[in-house]
This record gives sequence, C-alpha cells and structure tokens, in this order.
Amino acid sequence: FGDRRRQERRRNGDRRQSRTYQCIAASWPDQRLQFITRYLFTFIGIVYFNWGFEYNSPWMTLEQMNGFFVGYLLWNTILFLHARHAPDSMHRVRIALWGDVVGISVVVLNDPWVVPLTSMVYIVIVLGNGMRYGMRCFTEAVGASFLFAMLTLTLRYHQSLEGVMPAILFMNLFGALILLYAYVLMARVERGRQALQDSSRRDPLTNLLNRSALEEEADRLLKAAREHDMPVVVMFADLDRFKSINDEHGHAEGDEVLRSIARILTRSVRDTDLAARYGGDEFVLILQDIELDQAMRISERIQKRLERWVRQRHYDVGISIGLGEAPRHGSTLQELLDQVDAALYECKGRRDLSVVALA
Repeated sequence: FGDRRRQERRRNGDRRQSRTYQCIAASWPDQRLQFITRYLFTFIGIVYFNWGFEYNSPWMTLEQMNGFFVGYLLWNTILFLHARHAPDSMHRVRIALWGDVVGISVVVLNDPWVVPLTSMVYIVIVLGNGMRYGMRCFTEAVGASFLFAMLTLTLRYHQSLEGVMPAILFMNLFGALILLYAYVLMARVERGRQALQDSSRRDPLTNLLNRSALEEEADRLLKAAREHDMPVVVMFADLDRFKSINDEHGHAEGDEVLRSIARILTRSVRDTDLAARYGGDEFVLILQDIELDQAMRISERIQKRLERWVRQRHYDVGISIGLGEAPRHGSTLQELLDQVDAALYECKGRRDLSVVALA
C-alpha cells in the first residue's frame, strides 16, 4: 500500500505545491476596475481613430474598425456580466486576457503612424492582467503579447522594414525593458505574498496547517468530494497523558514531542493529504480519495512509528485516533469531528499506546 501511494504521488505530483503557480482569482471590485479600464481604452480608441487624424489603413476601413470596437465592447460586456456572477472563474480571466491581446493587435495593425503609439497598450495588458492574477497569468500575458506584437509588426512592415528599423528596435527595447523590470518586481512580490500567506496558514511550532487553514481547505476538499463522488476520510489524533511530559520534563521537551509527532504524521500520509494541528495536543488529517479500510492501515503505520519513537525515549504518552468518512459520517468537517470525537470518548483513559476508533 505504501509503494502504491508513493507511485501515485510521483504520478500526480504535489497538487498543493502546483497551486502556487496557478492564476489567482482577484476580488470582484478589482476585476470591475479592470473592466472599466477596458471600456475606457476602447472609447479612447474610437476617438483616436475617428477624430485624431485622417484614417488610412490597407487592412480595415474606418467602418470596419468601428464595427470591431463595438464588437469588443459587447464581448467585454458579456465577460463583465459573467464576472459579476462568477468572479473566481479563471477560464474567463484567461479568455479575457487573450481577447485583450488580439484586440490591441488589430488596433496596432491599423494604426497609421509609422511607429504605432497604440503598441504601448501591450504593456498595460501585461501589467493589468499579470499583476492581478499571479505569476502564471503574468507569464502568459507576456508570452501572448510578445507573440502577437511580433506577428503584428511583421505584417505592418514586411515591405518597408529598412526605413523604420531603428524606431522599431527602440520601441521594442523600451517595451521589453519595462516588461522585464515588471517581471522581476512581480516575481519578488509573488514570492513575498506566498511566504506571507504560507506563514499565516502554518502552526509556528509544528509547521503543520493551523486550524483556520484546515477549516478553509476542508471546505474546499469536501465540496469537491461531493461533486465528484470521491471518498474522504478525516483522522483525528489526540495525545494521551501529554500533560505529564510538560510536568516532568518541561515545556521545551513537550514542544519537541509535538514537533516529532507532527513529523510522524506527515511522513505517514501522501503529499496531497492535509495534516494540521487542531489545537494543543490534537491533530487532524484529511485523506483524499481513500476508503476507510485504507485509512485504518495508515493509522496502524502511525501507531508503529509512534511506538518505536516512544520506546526510544521512555515516555509515558499514548495516542487515540478516530476515523470518520465523508459523506457517511458527515458532510462538513465539524460534523465529521463530532462523530469522531464521540467514538473517541469511549477510548480515552485506556492505557494502550494507540487506540483507533471508527465513527
């Protein structure tokens, strides 16, 4: 069973770690501001092409450009209405990002100036999308903008490249330096944000998830389990006679015991499972996509490792472990813990090194 779980971990990877490089949903007020910015730039574009100069483009007529602007406004209105009802949809965010890139590429292609001023909007797209939604969207915005900018400029100057080469090189260099600087800053901000977020979700003593982070993750996992009909097991571990460690050996030794127990728990489960310090000498593990009998084997593994550790140090400490399966024993974390706690109540006080109770 342990080998199968290790193979599964290698095959699937650490899903918790991979989430740190995903696009991150922004708040609705922040997204609303972005849509307002899109509307503003679109209206500026309409004024720019209709009243800024005498329009002349070999690609599209002025009527076609105005039709394009109207279509872009309608497209963004659809996305705006969707964002208001589903602000966490990252598929919409990425679709809107590519829509922005394609839209400004059409504008740049038809900008009659030798060095199109509208090309600077690529930078706005990168910053506006990337800095709101994390490094993955930032990188995607940079790649998409660079790809379409090169394609657009190639189409514009394929017959007269020599005459405008210095201006194009300067413009591209200027834009690239801005994006590179923004990328470096964004990477530092993202690392700091991730470190701060991770620190706020961790118990400082054991480095396990803290109670608030556990409750947040449990809601997400149990919801996903219900939607995909996937079993989830909650394991509640409560140390017995832990107070005697503090009384006889001091709190520093007690802290070391808690850290050691935390290491035993995390080494006994997969990277995709959750381990948290619930409070004091209580720990909670959430095991995903696993049946109750498999969870029993994990609890036995924890027992054996704890038994070896206790014997080496001659401690008088035990552990009571309760197991509950969703949705059989409850659909929320609190319901599952209540059922498990009731089952553990009859086990407390026994002198067994380890006790397992099923809800």
